[in-house]
Amino acid sequence: MNIKADFPSLIEEIDYGTPESKAEKRITLTVDGRSISVPEGTSIMRAAMEGGVEIPKL
Repeated sequence: MNIKADFPSLIEEIDYGTPESKAEKRITLTVDGRSISVPEGTSIMRAAMEGGVEIPKL
């Protein structure tokens, strides 16, 4: 079974794990040596993905 061929209408989306934070205040954290600035309340998984750091997940 080839998912893309069998279901061409499916949209590929990045799974950030949590909804985007609507906070105005931003925080900066470091993931794998990269400084990432995100809205306060953002999960570490989402911050990493937004910063281009892929973390394996189930």
